[in-house]
Amino acid sequence: MKKGKFIVIEGIDQSGKKTQSLLLKNRLKKKGYKVGYLSFPKYNTNIGKLVKKCLHDDRFSVQTSHVLLSANRWEAEKEIYQNLEKMDFLVCNRYRDSNIAYGLANGLEKKWLENLDLGLPKPDLTILIDIPITESVIRKTKNRDRYEKNKKFLKNVKSRYMKLATMRKWKIIKGDRSKGEVSKDIWNIVVKRYKIKE
Repeated sequence: MKKGKFIVIEGIDQSGKKTQSLLLKNRLKKKGYKVGYLSFPKYNTNIGKLVKKCLHDDRFSVQTSHVLLSANRWEAEKEIYQNLEKMDFLVCNRYRDSNIAYGLANGLEKKWLENLDLGLPKPDLTILIDIPITESVIRKTKNRDRYEKNKKFLKNVKSRYMKLATMRKWKIIKGDRSKGEVSKDIWNIVVKRYKIKE
């Protein structure tokens, strides 16, 4: 197997991205693969701290928000490349396309959003976990950020994600089921794509 297959899990807020990306990472490890893991935004960095502040403060413009989210990925560029060089797989919870889906919903231009991340490594496989907006709201009722609070906005983001998924031929998983069912579907996609022996 070639080194560094790059798998990204995308979806709206509270769709189960982090849970499922960690489950996938652990399952691949159990199969004997070397697996790297990243989750964006990375809040523990200097830019990440600004991102966190930005997500809870409406005084930041949407442009500033998306520039910072991109910068947060750029400061991890070396880490991304190191993982792709040393590992069999790199599993990532959210990546470049989240900026596009949320940015388009914020009324920003697609080309401008794409240019922010131009030059970063491209994923080999993107899996979109699709859940109803009502499910997102139920899963987190407190401390929701400026994007999570607005149901109409989230509906727009969901629509943008679905269009991106169709256009770029992503795999789409129905996320409003048990954790095990969703995990099984994701695993089946990965097994088929990379010819992993069961």
